[in-house]
Amino acid sequence: MRPVPAFPRRAVLAGVPVAALSPAALAQPSWPTRPVRLVVPYAPGGPSDIIARTVQNPLSAALGQPVVVENRPGGGAVIGTESVARSDDGHSFLVADSPHTIIPAVQPRVPYDAAADFAPVGLLGAVTMVLMVRAGHPATDFASFLAGALARPESVTFGSSGVGSLTHLLPEWLGQLTGARFTVVPYRGSGPALLDVAAGQIDAIFSSTLSASGQLRDGAVRALAVAAPERVATLPQVPSFRENRVDLVCSNWWGVLAPSRAVPPVLARMAAALETSLADAAVRERLDTLGVERRPAGPAPLATLLDTEFRNWAQVARAAGVRAP
Repeated sequence: MRPVPAFPRRAVLAGVPVAALSPAALAQPSWPTRPVRLVVPYAPGGPSDIIARTVQNPLSAALGQPVVVENRPGGGAVIGTESVARSDDGHSFLVADSPHTIIPAVQPRVPYDAAADFAPVGLLGAVTMVLMVRAGHPATDFASFLAGALARPESVTFGSSGVGSLTHLLPEWLGQLTGARFTVVPYRGSGPALLDVAAGQIDAIFSSTLSASGQLRDGAVRALAVAAPERVATLPQVPSFRENRVDLVCSNWWGVLAPSRAVPPVLARMAAALETSLADAAVRERLDTLGVERRPAGPAPLATLLDTEFRNWAQVARAAGVRAP
């Protein structure tokens, strides 16, 4: 696998506060000159679509032009992502999520460079991933779960949303960090996998409180560890992996990317408008209701996250020998 290059605009944007760049951007009233596209590379109704539509109207008000959410599903997000990478209209942006950094690690050929063809604009939010087991599983905490897995290699079954997905690579990563070996069972989406965990057909899954809120509330699954640096407000009784001496931190995140050819004033204007939109009271309330955590604004935090995840998932996938079909 060829090395993933660093973002070409890091020297321009990384480490520079949005506020420091905004005056130059705002001094150019010529942009935007037409409606701005937010391309969601998935079908309507999913988390990426919901979050994009949550910021749509405030973003339009901040930019002074209509913002159009365009769903372009297909190819596991590849089709919509490529459309933005190839766009040269100066008004198209991608609503990316965690798979953006996983796809180059598990798919040897995609028609774009997930790092070099995009420039970071800002994070929209994230949800922490959580290790959950079926209600009848004998493990009462992470320590007993891991002890059972180590004693009986490959006996613990994890559901995943498909080969090469986030929910596939997380059990692989957990195994690499702990020496345990798990059996990962691919499903057509995380929903069916979660239902089978709740039904007791398989043992465990990595999911988020956003996806599994109903099953957690009903007691159909139990949370054993959160993949956050520390405990989270939505599950204050659940320890983090780090509390269990396992350095596994992972969230499913959403962010806005621009084609790498976008000029710095446009990136700064869009980043400032996005920050304004995320501060809107109605947007904050909606994201809180969804359980979406706020993250630092501006392009630099997103650039750091992307670089970290490109490296991490490439290492995890290579060590596990994971390749998507």
